[in-house]
Amino acid sequence: MNDRQNAKITMYQTVYNTCTGFASVYTNVPAFINTLEALNKGIRQIREVEKQQVDALSKGATQAKTSVEEALIQSLLKVSGTLYVYAFETGNKELAAKMNLNKSQLFRMEDNTLLVTASEIASKAAEAVTALTNFGIGSAELTELAEHIAEYESLIVKPRTVIGEHKLHTANLTRLFAETDSLLYDKLDKLINLYKVSSPDFYNSYKNARNVINLSIRRRKPEGEA
Repeated sequence: MNDRQNAKITMYQTVYNTCTGFASVYTNVPAFINTLEALNKGIRQIREVEKQQVDALSKGATQAKTSVEEALIQSLLKVSGTLYVYAFETGNKELAAKMNLNKSQLFRMEDNTLLVTASEIASKAAEAVTALTNFGIGSAELTELAEHIAEYESLIVKPRTVIGEHKLHTANLTRLFAETDSLLYDKLDKLINLYKVSSPDFYNSYKNARNVINLSIRRRKPEGEA
């Protein structure tokens, strides 16, 4: 949530707590009771979506990605190094140039570049798998490399999914805040006038609670006001 929404949720909660402290005053007015229950439900829904939003962002943590990246690069160095020796011995200068990689080069690559490089190394190794057995690389090592590549690919795609989830939760928050605003503006703010004379303490406490909000928030103007 942004600062404006945080200020609003504080106000909603303050209004709800204030009203429940005067429950005996509106006990015979179902409309007030039902609207207050809806307000409480709206608050809980907003809190839940906020939690989902935070959880979605936490999925983009870099610690897991770093671990997977390190494992992939270690596997790549093992296979590419062997391919380099194979290429050198067979006089394949083009392949040797491509396989002449070190750890720092691989770590400096952008995510997609590293993925393309890893896929190319895996492909070249698969083509020469029979010959590579003489250099200590067999199907087990290639299977391991393929697994590291798949795991890394899933992680670099994940941030895009996280962005999509975050947008969805943001849209849901916008909708819930609009619905909860309506409960106040279109219902409770009108019903509270029932108690301006009969219960001034309740009326004034409610009005004070409605003012617990960030000054940067512009109030919705009453109908007809310019």
